[in-house]
Amino acid sequence: ARNPALRLGDATRLEVPPCVSPDTLRAVVRAHYCELEAAPAEAAMSSPDGPQAALAAVRAELPAEELQALEAVFGGFDDVGRWAPLGGALAAGRFADCALRLEGGVEVAAHRFVLAGSEDGHFFNAALRWPGAGARPCVTMPAGLSHEGLLAMLQLRYGCADVDHERVLEARHFSEYFEWRDVRERCEARIEALLAGAEAIDAESVLAVVSHAEESASMPPRLKAAAMASAVRNWAKIAEAAAAEEGLPAGRRAELGALSRIRNRDGHVCGNLEEYLHAAADDLVQWECSVGPSAPSRVWKQVEGAWDHWRQLLFEYGYIFGAAQAEAWRLRVAERRECFREERAARKTAELRLPPGKVWFEATSSWREVPENAICPGGLEYRFDMQTGKNYARLC
Repeated sequence: ARNPALRLGDATRLEVPPCVSPDTLRAVVRAHYCELEAAPAEAAMSSPDGPQAALAAVRAELPAEELQALEAVFGGFDDVGRWAPLGGALAAGRFADCALRLEGGVEVAAHRFVLAGSEDGHFFNAALRWPGAGARPCVTMPAGLSHEGLLAMLQLRYGCADVDHERVLEARHFSEYFEWRDVRERCEARIEALLAGAEAIDAESVLAVVSHAEESASMPPRLKAAAMASAVRNWAKIAEAAAAEEGLPAGRRAELGALSRIRNRDGHVCGNLEEYLHAAADDLVQWECSVGPSAPSRVWKQVEGAWDHWRQLLFEYGYIFGAAQAEAWRLRVAERRECFREERAARKTAELRLPPGKVWFEATSSWREVPENAICPGGLEYRFDMQTGKNYARLC
């Protein structure tokens, strides 16, 4: 037992004075299942969830006689610093009242009180209450759960603060199956910490986390975003592993490669290519509208260069998700830009007070036909089509 004052030895029963009420006894026993995640003496004084805080709450409500009777059995309520970590109960296997059976017949001893919580652990609540379970029931574990994965989850359930990164994904997956919220949250915190320092771990581990985030429907959005951001930042390291293990579909690998190039070029980290293209198109349209028709040609060359980059990424998007979808998107953006271009040309025509019938011509980085009645700005590059007799111009 973790409380040395109990001196249980091989005994399984304790005599408690009749002056102690069942509710009080239950609260004291529950305090023995509060974990200390730091050094015992330090955590007993500082942790609001540790046994010291739980026993203090009990003591505040007790008359002196009942408190004295309890301390005679359980030891002083201020002596929690001598208690052993709760996780040690799992390794010792003492007073286990149930077993968990894995594939292959391997059994792991455990304690009902810890497996089936009052607010979670409904899987075990149902399994342990099934009629005919017996005094020491044996619960069959789901297929695919390894011995090491089960031990990692149990250590977390019994109060361990950390989990090995090689077992964290398995532990998170099956903790959700068992409805162990505390274990799942600790696993997710561990995953988030791993992703934040992904540069220090091997490519296969990063890839495993990213693949798990892709496949898990219940992964929190913040964790999925962190996984994608880590994949984009470290794509140069994990690209080879992704191609070899085929943990990600080919389309997703191509998309992450494009997102990595965006990050290297612009510093932006996005979770998917469509998100970036939407945001970039809106930003470029806003930039184009703010420039105005009188801006120097070098500014317009910068705008057109940014649009060229957007179209290159749209081409990659079409390769991944379908050319028809990408072309429809390109046409929508082109139509939108043409409307703004016509508005700017009309404003410039009015500003210059051009003669009736004359219009201002706005060039782009691509060849555009120059109407016969157009007035062109200086510094353009021209081309004459001998077959059609038409003139074309673009930014030089």
